[in-house]
Amino acid sequence: MEIKIDGKKIGNNNSCYTIAEAGANHDNDIEKAFKLIDAAKEAKADSIKFQTYRAEKLVTKTAPKYWDDGKSNESQFDVFNKLDGLTKDQWKEIFEYSKKIGITCFSTPFDEDSADLLYDLQVPAFKIASADITHLPLISHIAKKNLPIFISTGMASNDEILEAINTIEDQGNQEIILMHCMTSYPTKPEDANLEMIRTLSKKFSKYVIGYSDHTLGITIPMCSILYGVKAIEKHFTFDNELETSPDHWLSLNTKSFAMMVNGIGEAEISGGSEIRNNFEAETEAVKFARRSIVSSRKIFKGTKITKDMLEIKRPATGIYPKFMEKVVDSIATRDIEEDIPIQWDDIN
Repeated sequence: MEIKIDGKKIGNNNSCYTIAEAGANHDNDIEKAFKLIDAAKEAKADSIKFQTYRAEKLVTKTAPKYWDDGKSNESQFDVFNKLDGLTKDQWKEIFEYSKKIGITCFSTPFDEDSADLLYDLQVPAFKIASADITHLPLISHIAKKNLPIFISTGMASNDEILEAINTIEDQGNQEIILMHCMTSYPTKPEDANLEMIRTLSKKFSKYVIGYSDHTLGITIPMCSILYGVKAIEKHFTFDNELETSPDHWLSLNTKSFAMMVNGIGEAEISGGSEIRNNFEAETEAVKFARRSIVSSRKIFKGTKITKDMLEIKRPATGIYPKFMEKVVDSIATRDIEEDIPIQWDDIN
């Protein structure tokens, strides 16, 4: 399966697609949104993604938080209400600025009005959050836009994933990227469960598989490459010291995101082949690290070669050791100097 977003191919043998998940790290400030876009471009991310919502449509005013940010006197509503004030005109400026500097920008809508707003602003793709994988009415509404959809699978059973997929495909949309995810902030390395990536690849082989990572640092997302992911989403900020959004502290900054992008590239090329071929990198080692049959003394032409005239040493530029029995009792066809690899035309 291969999906194209803004001309960038995702899936098959293409390089891993990276998403700088800015979420609401704009802190309700369009200038900070611009800084996030600049930073994502500098970090060599393929795209930057925000979240678009209205707190009153997302959560009740008394819903408790499911993440630990050290602030126990806030509800989910209190947090989201501080971050949902960007206007349609400001979102338009954000997408126009992204296009101007040359980085793909899209967003996760958490309600139908937000999805419509984003579609009107010509986003190239949508993201459905793990928490909304069972919100089939919203998924159906988004699927009707007929744009590629990233969908996180955190907390979801196989049946729930299949229901979401069917809901999208029922609207004639086949462009689906399933993102393995653990809905835990931050996710401990032992909870990352990267093996699920292979499980998703087997059970849902028709679709591109990616990874939405919430661990701290860059080690786990780089490891995910070796499990076959074709897209990686990672929380992103330009300043880990900012505090309005609860995600700043657990996000990658510009430098660490760039390190992850480089590491992903190295992980991809390190995968290699299932079959051990004659790799060019080992050519010199094959000749000079292996051994061959070597003369332990000068052997004159016409001499019958005995085992005590021979040793096995590096380099492997002569007859291989496995042919020792053929060399012993053979006749030297020319003078063979001491301590050199014996060649087949030196004997008969």
